[in-house]
Amino acid sequence: MESLTKNKQNRETISKMVEKYFSPLKMKNYRELTEGYFNIAYEIHLSNEEQVILKIAPLKEMRVMTYEKNIMSSEVEAMKLAIRHGKIPVPKMLGYDDSCTICNSPYFFMEKLEGKSLNTIKDSLSLEQINRIHVETGEINKRINDILCPVFGYPGQPEFQGKEWYPIFRKMMEAGVNDAQHGNVDLKIPIDQMWLCLDRDKSIFEEVSEPKLVHWDCWDGNIFIHSGKVTGIIDWERSIWGDPLMEVGFRTYAENTCFQKGYGIKRLTKNQERRALWYDIYLMLLVALEYEYRKYETMDSYYYATQMLIKQFEKVQG
Repeated sequence: MESLTKNKQNRETISKMVEKYFSPLKMKNYRELTEGYFNIAYEIHLSNEEQVILKIAPLKEMRVMTYEKNIMSSEVEAMKLAIRHGKIPVPKMLGYDDSCTICNSPYFFMEKLEGKSLNTIKDSLSLEQINRIHVETGEINKRINDILCPVFGYPGQPEFQGKEWYPIFRKMMEAGVNDAQHGNVDLKIPIDQMWLCLDRDKSIFEEVSEPKLVHWDCWDGNIFIHSGKVTGIIDWERSIWGDPLMEVGFRTYAENTCFQKGYGIKRLTKNQERRALWYDIYLMLLVALEYEYRKYETMDSYYYATQMLIKQFEKVQG
């Protein structure tokens, strides 16, 4: 996927980045990994035949959505928490540099996971195999969400952090709406009415008393599989300290009973279902902005997201 936010680098710069962390090894070759949507990623072949992954953040002056600011530092922090847990399959961190001396933006190296993303091999798997993987993913995601965090909010933005979940979540929603206004993006729903509905539902968010580590982007493209087993979860940059019901496996428009079975939840309460519905709206609000902020070649993501926004907001009003 081509995106304006991808900060591509030349061979000379990448070689210097490799030397900083792997000397005396040299870079033998490299190739761009094209599946991601935000950061640029490269597969690096070292002179000892080992392969590692390099991930580079957008330029600091690049216009990004509010929630995307400093998300590489958020990713590094989330991966460190997951690694310390010990029972979460996550790539090992091999070096992180935010000095912007060799490269013009922060970057990090991590190990290359065995296998391929579930998204790329799904068509070759049976329904039984896919269901089994989703059960395992649910088990892993539960362990991620068991990690307690210091406050609610965006890990890399202190101004979006606090001790109570509702005011932070509302502030996150406000930031998305402001980004839409600045980008002249029509969200297709009545925003004033949305705030009235959200404030009306304040009490259901007050049930969330402990900030948990939320991956928030654990879709099939970020789940690596080898021999039918999950070898790792990647792309932690959108991690949030918040409510586990924000996870992909709890989206109300794509119910995943196998994920929830692995997670250990048979059925959500009415309040949990309603919070999950609001998290649908938050996600689709941001997806609707991507075509403008990343300058995608088509507006397909905008049309899909705004249609979902209209549909889910109607449910909130009902």
